[in-house]
Amino acid sequence: MQDDRFRRFGVLGGGLFFTITGLAGQFFALYAQELGASTLTIGLLVTLRAVLPIFIAMPSGQLIDTIGPMKMLVVGNACLLTSLVLNATASSLVSLILSQFFLGSSIIIMASSFQVLVSTGDQAIRNEYIQRYSMWMSGGGMLGPLIGGLVASLFPVPMDGYRAAFMAAALSSAGLMVALVWMGRSYAHPKPEEADLDLRSMISPAGVLKSYKKGIDLTRHRPVQFGLTATFLIMYIQSLYNGFLPLYMDSVGFTTLIISTALAMNGLSAMLTRYVLGGLMNRMAPEHILTVAGFTAAACVAVTPLAGQHVVPMLLVVTVMGGAVGVNLPVSIMVMVDAVGEGERGKLMGLRLLANRFAQILSPALFGLLGHALGLSAALAGGGIFLLGVMTGFSAYANRTKAARTPAAGAERTEAVAPGPGPA
Repeated sequence: MQDDRFRRFGVLGGGLFFTITGLAGQFFALYAQELGASTLTIGLLVTLRAVLPIFIAMPSGQLIDTIGPMKMLVVGNACLLTSLVLNATASSLVSLILSQFFLGSSIIIMASSFQVLVSTGDQAIRNEYIQRYSMWMSGGGMLGPLIGGLVASLFPVPMDGYRAAFMAAALSSAGLMVALVWMGRSYAHPKPEEADLDLRSMISPAGVLKSYKKGIDLTRHRPVQFGLTATFLIMYIQSLYNGFLPLYMDSVGFTTLIISTALAMNGLSAMLTRYVLGGLMNRMAPEHILTVAGFTAAACVAVTPLAGQHVVPMLLVVTVMGGAVGVNLPVSIMVMVDAVGEGERGKLMGLRLLANRFAQILSPALFGLLGHALGLSAALAGGGIFLLGVMTGFSAYANRTKAARTPAAGAERTEAVAPGPGPA
């Protein structure tokens, strides 16, 4: 069946995509530092990754609904390849700035498209493939840093190792492009002329504004509101951690291989949460799962300066953080997808990733300022305490959302997301 074939491709392709971004992405902060960037500048560079996607998130989602996810994946992968080549050949901050614009565009286009591919079918099939996608995405987050660390460690000069990692990622992206073009030949692409807007009007200023209005209209559904809030908070925490953890670990004396191992364990933990998610959903409401995950992630940020004095506690904290993030992704998607029709999934995923991009703008920019003023250790401790306070407010919102759902609806959802067989 074609739908099942492309759902499986969405799972596997998503895993490869996040392997590629994880392979080189872990070194961006260290690479920028080697080129002379300060902590504040690095924070601003990472922020740039989210600037352009803010303007293309909803048009991209509407284009996915209009021309199909496979064609949009080709566009997104072209942006990814451009970003990686710019990084591999960078000699100044200008190249790094351009690379972040292309990388941000690629992430929002490709992540949305892959999520649309796996979100088709009835609820049981849909939730099963969302869990598989989450698992393989986390697997990519585990393998990418590990492979990148091994590549970089082959070179005695750190700068040469970072460039080699970016080039290896670029070659992998080129291979993914071949697979996308080949798979796209047999995909039943939607016909743009049958959509609400033609492509020319869609990319006009009026069309862009209309796409944002359509996306924002989806927030009339309370599950969409809750899922967006949950994913914003966890992405804020993850962006802070992923953007500055390598810098912090480097500053306290950990080697490149240890840093890569820590990031790989983070991805492995997120990957393995799939095997406990079904049990969690049988025992806890989705609102409570997302709340606990948020509190856990915030606590990990707060205790990082204490754990960072020794290898074992540091690896333990990073692993726990990965589990918290790994739980959030599938649960927040399931909550939102159930509230909208299949023809609106592209816009919904664009809206979800738009919330993520706002988190990725605020998090590195604010933390970059804090780290520049106080140092990384104090910034991590202070930021973690602040996030624990924010999560206290979120927990009250979660309780109100849970109270608004009927017991029957809650039971039906719990049964529907029970895990199926292992990944394809």
